[in-house]
Amino acid sequence: MESIDAIQPAERYKIVVLDAKTNKIVLSACKMFDIMDRNVTLVEMLEKQRQAYTSLEAVYLLTPCMESVQRLMDDYPSDSPTGKYKAAHILFTAPLEDRLFNRLTQSPVSKYIKTLKELFIDFTAIESRVFSFESPSSFYTLYSPSKKAELSAEMDSIAKQLVSVIASMGDYPSIRYFRPPETEDGKRTHSMKLAMLLQSELEGYMRSNHDTAGRQQGQGTVLILDRSIDVTAAIVHEFTYQAMANDLLPVEDGTKYTYEVENEKGENEQLSVVIDESDQVFMDIRHAHIVETASTLTSKFNKFVADNEALRGDKDKAASLRNMKDQLANLPQFQDLKGKYSTHIHMAKECMKIFEKFKINELGLVEQQLATGETVDGHLPKQVLAEMVPFLDDPDVSTMDKIRLLMLYVICRGGLRTDDREQLYQHAKISEGNADAIRNLAFLGINIERGGGAGRSKKKPFYPRKRLDDEEQPYDLSRYITKVKKVVEEHINGTLDATMYPYTTEPPIDSATDSTKSLRKTAQTTWDKKKTAVKGSRLMVFIAGGVTYSEIRAMHELCQSMGRDIIIGSTHIITPRQFVYSLRHLAHGPARPPLPVIPPYKSARPPPSMASGPIPPSQRPPPHSPSHPTSRPGQAPPPPRPTYPQGQPSSPHRPVTPNYSGANSGGMRTIQKDASGRFVAPSPNPPRSPAQAPPQQYQQQQYGVDQAPQKKKMFGFM
Repeated sequence: MESIDAIQPAERYKIVVLDAKTNKIVLSACKMFDIMDRNVTLVEMLEKQRQAYTSLEAVYLLTPCMESVQRLMDDYPSDSPTGKYKAAHILFTAPLEDRLFNRLTQSPVSKYIKTLKELFIDFTAIESRVFSFESPSSFYTLYSPSKKAELSAEMDSIAKQLVSVIASMGDYPSIRYFRPPETEDGKRTHSMKLAMLLQSELEGYMRSNHDTAGRQQGQGTVLILDRSIDVTAAIVHEFTYQAMANDLLPVEDGTKYTYEVENEKGENEQLSVVIDESDQVFMDIRHAHIVETASTLTSKFNKFVADNEALRGDKDKAASLRNMKDQLANLPQFQDLKGKYSTHIHMAKECMKIFEKFKINELGLVEQQLATGETVDGHLPKQVLAEMVPFLDDPDVSTMDKIRLLMLYVICRGGLRTDDREQLYQHAKISEGNADAIRNLAFLGINIERGGGAGRSKKKPFYPRKRLDDEEQPYDLSRYITKVKKVVEEHINGTLDATMYPYTTEPPIDSATDSTKSLRKTAQTTWDKKKTAVKGSRLMVFIAGGVTYSEIRAMHELCQSMGRDIIIGSTHIITPRQFVYSLRHLAHGPARPPLPVIPPYKSARPPPSMASGPIPPSQRPPPHSPSHPTSRPGQAPPPPRPTYPQGQPSSPHRPVTPNYSGANSGGMRTIQKDASGRFVAPSPNPPRSPAQAPPQQYQQQQYGVDQAPQKKKMFGFM
């Protein structure tokens, strides 16, 4: 938000223009009110037809892609005496490619540009400690054999987006990555490739700024993992509230839930609610076990009623979720809190209905035996097949739960003979498409086949489950501990295997006593306020290929129990259902290509002259057939529309860092005009000599990353 605040036009008020992707980035970090409170009179979408306001300046926050650049240029056509706005202040979420930079600065729009900056905010802040690149298609690119040609470009894009996250925090962290024992022969895993690319990008980023040149690496740590480290965590049922709700209920993007309620007329109507960290009721229960959720909601509600004596009347305290729902109907003067309690009461009840209807309680006990390799009493399970088959035959158990159970059994057994596997499919009545989901586990390193000449794999699990004598296990259904939690815990304690989790450079000196900066400049959330004093440097965990809600919860628990500052992120957030669906199509790629976040560009005929002022909405012309703006007399024509060369990222909205560097410090780069009024790209980043390369440097083209970290940035904010 500081970047928008810094733009102060003479007219005081300004307009903000967002594209489809930056709209998601901004709304993940702040509310619309926060933007409007900064002398912003209007927020508009770049892709939509907009009214001209020639007396106001506009702040464009855009994705550095061809579609957004072209739409920006359309706002200032060459054959019109004025543009859509008086002037343009352009903020890109990531560095702009050279070809797009040239296209923009050589077009008629350049004379309207007062500000041109490149920020490092190319990620979505899902929660205060969780970030995402919102790229589910990355799973296919990383693991599908049909996407091998796109893998290199995908890795490059992920590395550059990780630099955006690091820049927003102002760190220069060491990089550690997962390398399982079977790759000690030199085979590069996804984690290793990504770690080496990130090392190169991060060095270029730090080298490109005079204030950070010579700065020593080791301020914090980035731990690079990928989904193959723990496939079980993406399959097994999780019984804490947030994870369970996203698994069992139709929650959209993890934050939007729509359900039916009865209105005052007795009619059913749909109600959509947003569930995020601004919801205090949700914050109190999101990581609670579903059994605790009902009691927590009841106690919180009783306290709310006790604090408001006038509301109690002669009614008894709420004793159950049903009583709470009835009592809430009599609190019309507390609509906001009433709505939040009603939503979570409804969601908790729906979760429990599904929990009981599909026998997830009994099914979960078998899942835990398969996931942990032990019974509730800590013994080796000997009758797990006999306990599993009745669930496969039971029509009350959903097909999705049967598939997940079979996946866990295959993982537990280290593969099955073809005949045995087919027999289990018949018990479960598994279709060929769902059988593909199980077979495609092989692309994540899971043994599927056993028998014949191959025999059973002799390799040991790279991170075996080991139950500790003093380990707290409050619920039989929640005994499985994610491998990510174990890895992070051992990293913090200094006991993590250095061979299996090496650094890209020399290991840093222990910084357990170092202090860390807050990620937020605004008022802390309740969760942050509960946190004890942070000790040690910041740890960022990145899981390529998807992160689960159970892993997110585990990081929150470690923050509280170990007093460390931990951030976790991924290419996207996954639920078990999404994971199984992705596995079904993994061999050949997604059934339908993902829709681009930013709509494809369709040019419009240049609008009529706006010299007489803004055009009323009723008189605005509709879009017409494509027509490219022409140049002014004496001006060189703009360069031809760029085409994306083969090998670029599969998504056109995953920007590539340009090969030039800036000179300004902070988490952004400001591009200046020369004496003639033309924007000039800074000189290229000098190549690094071979002697400067880190010991395990991944060989690739060196791209200069242009910005230096801006101190005390709010996580996910501008």
